[in-house]
Amino acid sequence: MADASSLEIRRDNKILMLTLNRPEVRNAFTAEMNTQMAEAILAADFDDDIAMIAITGAGDKAFCSGADLNEARQAADAGEVFRGPLRTTRRGLFEVMIDSKKPIMAIVNGPAIAGGFELALAADIRIAAEDAYFALPEAKRARGAHFASVVLPQMVPPGIAMEWLYTGCRIPLDEAERWGLINRRATATTLMDTAMDLAAEILTSAPLSLQRMKLTYRKTFGMPLLSALRLDVGPDVYGSEDQVEGARAYLEKRDPVWKGR
Repeated sequence: MADASSLEIRRDNKILMLTLNRPEVRNAFTAEMNTQMAEAILAADFDDDIAMIAITGAGDKAFCSGADLNEARQAADAGEVFRGPLRTTRRGLFEVMIDSKKPIMAIVNGPAIAGGFELALAADIRIAAEDAYFALPEAKRARGAHFASVVLPQMVPPGIAMEWLYTGCRIPLDEAERWGLINRRATATTLMDTAMDLAAEILTSAPLSLQRMKLTYRKTFGMPLLSALRLDVGPDVYGSEDQVEGARAYLEKRDPVWKGR
């Protein structure tokens, strides 16, 4: 079971920081932590004081090693039937992340394994430490890696994705970067500064624009081009007060003051 300290939730300026805080088990997450993260992200969608979300792991051993298999074993020993992601009444964390209108950054401070890799894939941007690597060993554990099986072949060439899924091999940081899965990399000591520098740059942009861009990308992904171009999602930035402020600030050669409306 998770307790209040298993997931650290705090605000840093306009960023909601979510830290998986179980370094003794390489930040493996429980079902309760999964729910806590989903609820925190859903709440952030309705909080105008939060402009983006960042997720990282505690300690220096791992970003996240995926679901806590001890929890699954205990459930099996108690005679409970394990329910996969498509056999539950609750929304999955990764679905909530993709559906969120706020930009989400994964600060990958170490290995991201199984559901930990999927957690990073569900983010919009990934910043990784030099000692990070990735793996999807679910096929070696008779699990499905459902989320990765859907999204990874859309992010890298399908043959590469399927090799990773079929073999559960370790994916070095260089290879992940070569296929465009990493935005930036940094040493362990500079990782957080690198991530926060990028976050600060993102936060200078109009919040309504960030929301519209993310929702447009997520909602049109995989759609036919002409249908995607006609889909109007997210806030109407074109008729917003911020659009007027953005034009004025540019012409007056000053920083804009965004109101989020």
